[in-house]
Amino acid sequence: MVSSNPILFTIICVFALQAIIFSGLIAFKRPRKLANFFLALLVFFYALMVVNIVLVNVLKDYGLLYVFRYIQMELLYGIGPAIYFYTKCITEPKFKFRKVHYLHFVPLLFEFIFYRTAIYRIGSDGLYLDELPTFSYVYLTQQWLGVLSIWIYSIYALLILAKYQDQLKNYYSKIENLSLRWVQTPIIIYVSYHFLWRVITEIDRFAFDKSLREYYFLPNFTILAIITCWIGFKGYIQKEREVIHIKPISKPSKKEISEKDEAFITKLKELMDTQKPYLNPNLNLSMLADLMEMNTKPLSSKINQNCHQNFYDLVNSYRVEAFKKRLQSEEAGKLTLLGHAYECGFYSKSTFNHVFKKNTQLTPSEYFKKTKKES
Repeated sequence: MVSSNPILFTIICVFALQAIIFSGLIAFKRPRKLANFFLALLVFFYALMVVNIVLVNVLKDYGLLYVFRYIQMELLYGIGPAIYFYTKCITEPKFKFRKVHYLHFVPLLFEFIFYRTAIYRIGSDGLYLDELPTFSYVYLTQQWLGVLSIWIYSIYALLILAKYQDQLKNYYSKIENLSLRWVQTPIIIYVSYHFLWRVITEIDRFAFDKSLREYYFLPNFTILAIITCWIGFKGYIQKEREVIHIKPISKPSKKEISEKDEAFITKLKELMDTQKPYLNPNLNLSMLADLMEMNTKPLSSKINQNCHQNFYDLVNSYRVEAFKKRLQSEEAGKLTLLGHAYECGFYSKSTFNHVFKKNTQLTPSEYFKKTKKES
């Protein structure tokens, strides 16, 4: 327990209750989306967590701590599955929640039941004794397993997002508007929160004998309440968009990589040099496939096999070369560097800078200065 702080208690309650309201709004947001339901669950679970902190401390002040042991509602084991299924929904448009998926929430049911038992009540109360009773170790184990569950599900969710991002690059040369960076935000924030919280509490436990708890405990949950409210608000106002269905492209085998298709390479190079489709910032694999008179899937496979690049990197490498040529032409002084980049098919400054440095190991301005010295 920590000393009561009415101001922080009020702040926590205000933001947590707002987050709970946002979770309801997200769940019933139209059009109804399965992804919204799981985001609403995620926001609700964290809002419930911070409300519990206030409740336990207020009841303690009134000598009613025993009452809280009967109404404890922290639901750690629901957070991980909510993150995971939220990620699945926004990366797989055809994903359906089936009966077998309810198994992921079975630990949540056991957690809820556990909080209604004498084992929990004795174990949680025993944390304040000099010598921990056996049931306290059971309670601590249950807590650690809950946090471990969140980490495992969250890491898996981030891997799904990373794979989706890579698959986008097989089909699009402009992925800014297709990125799922907003989705990564709550995952990264919540994983970081649990990691840092555990590190801080364990350092305080073993190095300072819990003497620092007063300085970080309530501020930590105040920040969590504010962040959760922000994520709820952001999730509610976020515009709905159609999830892009990406068909995975199998990576070429070592044998396929060693077997070059010279006819394909020649045809692709001739097309890029003459028609310059890469100058279109909206160029995608389907458009290039029409120009090459091929289907999209074999075209993507052949690009990976023969160019050792995905579609995104291939197209942007041509844009970089076009930019370098423009700097050496008579038109070099007519536009800014960014203006030349837009003329070469780039869509945004950040993408241009990132791609250019990846291809040349120099920033555009560094490359421009270098060429000026050499000329």
